Formats: sequence, structure tokens, C-alpha cells
Amino acid sequence: MKRILTFILLILTGIICNGSDGTGSDRATCNGEKGSDGTYYPKPEGSFRIVSYNVGAFSKYLDNSTAMIAAMLLEVEADVVGLNEVDSCNTRHNVNQAKALASAMGNWQWTYGRAMAYREGAYGNAVITPGDVKIRKSYTVALPKGTGSEPRSIAVIETDEYILGAAHLDYTSEEAVLGQIEVVNTWAESLKETRKPVFFCGDMNSGPDSNAIRVLEESWSIISSAENTYPSLEPSRCIDFIFHYKTSAPVTVKGGHTMTKFHNGDATKASDHLPIYADVEF
Repeated sequence: MKRILTFILLILTGIICNGSDGTGSDRATCNGEKGSDGTYYPKPEGSFRIVSYNVGAFSKYLDNSTAMIAAMLLEVEADVVGLNEVDSCNTRHNVNQAKALASAMGNWQWTYGRAMAYREGAYGNAVITPGDVKIRKSYTVALPKGTGSEPRSIAVIETDEYILGAAHLDYTSEEAVLGQIEVVNTWAESLKETRKPVFFCGDMNSGPDSNAIRVLEESWSIISSAENTYPSLEPSRCIDFIFHYKTSAPVTVKGGHTMTKFHNGDATKASDHLPIYADVEF
């Protein structure tokens, strides 16, 4: 009911706008065609939808894309969202952006993973979930800067059903990225006694054929699509991914897409990355 009321409120306040062309391997949504229920990315019954989105501090092309992104995420019925490039109470954005998005979603919950101090505040990653989800644990795993551009982190939540971490890996140094992946794998291996599926998502700053992704694939299965995610206006690179840890509890992957078309937002303006999703069954 909260989601429905929030969606109606977004319509009444004039947030709704047209999206861009759609892509995907599912024929119902391949060229931005609508599913039988009018949605661009129909959610299989009984599935769980994981979304990963580099939101670019909600200000790449607009002054504040928070309300637009909230409307987009509600439209696609996200069940959990991993976020990259999120400011918290700094001089660039004097607001907790994860909290602001969670509020715009209709009293969702937020977890913030500070990667580094930034402009008298913080900069990092986040995870948001619906308000009725029981979060058992939330914490931050620091990733080493090494020879890279800046410190990185994983924002982690654990619920009764799953564990998910959202991260943004380095873009300047392969050595740094591989060092960060080593810590990512150590974190995931430490969770083997939980007997829950473990997911990892975010902006990897590396493409499907890169050495970094090949190393990740030794321990993780890619469950998102290989469609391009960056830049949002004319996407030419796939650098955003959703993974499932191979030795964690199994899941059935029902599908996934890079999302380009929305009734309730413009993905070319909301951020410089496109959001991605993977649908799974536990």
C-alpha cells in the first residue's frame, strides 16, 4: 500500500516524464516494447528484483535527480537497490543522499558505506530496502586504495533471506582493482556459514572481457545482462554488474536487463550510468 500511495503522490507532484529507448534480450521488452501489463520490464511472479545504480551523486545532469530516481525504482518494483557515488552531508550536497532517496521511496530503509572523507562530509555507497524488510546486520567493508585514485568500500546488508554488498571499484589502476577484488572475495568467503545467497553489485569500472571481471568470475557468477551501461546518453561500455557468490546458497536467475526506458523518469538525465537489474528466485 505504501508503494502505491507513493507512486500516486509522485504522479500528482509532476515527477512523471517520458523515458528513452529500451533494450534487452527479452522479446517483450527488446525495443522498449511494453509487457502485457504496460510495464517495460515485467517482473516474473515470485521473483526478487535486485537493482544496481551508479547515481552520480544525483547531480550529473540535473540539480537533483532524487525524486526522479525514486519514481523509476518504484516503477520497476525493485526489492533492494545498491547505489554508487552517494554523498553524505558534505559541502557539495549538504544532505544524507541515501536517506533522502529512501524517504522519497516511501519510508524505505537505508545503509550507508562511507568510502572516504569528502568536502567536510563523506562519499561512498549505499543500499536501500523497503521498510518492512528485517535487516539483521549492516556494515561497511573498507577496500584498499593501493595504487588507485581513492579509498573504496562495500556497503553491506544482511536480511533473513540474503546478503548484498554494493561497491564502486577503482578506474585508474588494474593493480588497485585486483587488490580490492581480493578483499571482496575475502569478505564473501567469511559469510559461508550463513547459508544465504550472497550478492555483490555496483560499478566495477571494468568491462566483461577485462582481467578484473575474469578474476571475479572465478568466485562469482554474473547474473546481470551484458548490455552497455555507460554513458547513459549513448551507452558504449558495460561496467555495472550484479554477481552471485558461487559457493553461497543457490538461486535461480529469471532474467535481467540494463534499463533505458521508463514511464516515470528519463534515464539519460537521472545519472551518467544506466540502472541494471537481475531477477532471482531463492
